[in-house]
Amino acid sequence: MFANKTVFIIGAGASYEIGLPVGSALTGIIAQKLDLRESGSWDAHGDKNLVGAIIEMARGNNYGADMRRYSAAAQDIRRAMPQAISIDNFLHTHADDADIVTLGKMGIAASILEAENKSGIYRKEHGRYSIDFGAAKSWHNTFCKMLTENVQKPDVDTIFDKVAFITFNYDRCIEHYLSMWLTSYMRIPFGEACSICKKLQIFHPYGQVGKLPWQAEDGVGVGFGEQLNEYNIAHTAKQIRTFTERVDDDAMLGKMRQAISEATTVIYLGFAYAKMNMELMRLDYVSGSNRVYGTTFGMSESNKEQAIKRVHFALSSKDSGNNIKRQNFESVTANQLLSDHWYELSE
Repeated sequence: MFANKTVFIIGAGASYEIGLPVGSALTGIIAQKLDLRESGSWDAHGDKNLVGAIIEMARGNNYGADMRRYSAAAQDIRRAMPQAISIDNFLHTHADDADIVTLGKMGIAASILEAENKSGIYRKEHGRYSIDFGAAKSWHNTFCKMLTENVQKPDVDTIFDKVAFITFNYDRCIEHYLSMWLTSYMRIPFGEACSICKKLQIFHPYGQVGKLPWQAEDGVGVGFGEQLNEYNIAHTAKQIRTFTERVDDDAMLGKMRQAISEATTVIYLGFAYAKMNMELMRLDYVSGSNRVYGTTFGMSESNKEQAIKRVHFALSSKDSGNNIKRQNFESVTANQLLSDHWYELSE
């Protein structure tokens, strides 16, 4: 169990450990899905469910004109994906173009839902989810072991008291994994595990591909790895936010920055330390953040050095410096970092 307040900041590399795409792989998938062109039938190319959702969006008096407009926007996105740092950066660049933003979000929704379905933690038989925890080797399992170390079953509802997550990923892998893990290990009903997971403070600055059914207020939501269809693509796309849209969400940003500021330990897992994201987390005030850990797997020494500078910037406020007294940035996977520093992170 974590003795001090700890915030985990999660990037795409952390979800990569269970099979989700990162970087150019994701932009490439989005480009393939958005191959919308007028060639006899609109859905002759690209992802049929995504194209179907776009067709439904265009239905009305100006159907033909709208579809040609959407097709032009989709092709612009496709051509630009090899040039983009990420889909997030591209949508931020073109935040003033409603068609680009809307179709980009729909491409994200279709790609991430499909990626969840193909991930190492998706398995559904007879309408029930399950996870082979022995086969799914990732930081999620290591984290859960650390979280529940020396915790007895009657005290399980307090395990998230000193933990918070900030994930820049659109997927719901963390929420799904935690609910399934607690159900299995603690031998409690799934509903009880979900109630405990609702106590976890978890921020998705850029939104997510829908709330899981146990998270949704109406109890409907979008199931983990749910099969693509016209409805869930359109529905989940509306829950994705661009950088510009999130900057305007003062309440969410305030709570997120407060969680970081009050934490004794901040841990970056699979994070790219993108300038745009680091600026989003810049603190309003500094009180904690004495220990900082981060993965820099695959980074050059030059980029690693700049990433650390960005962390120091983000963990300082405009009026003061930071309180960092210890830092560890290592070229290892998220799972390896947690395993190597288990004892000190738990204290």
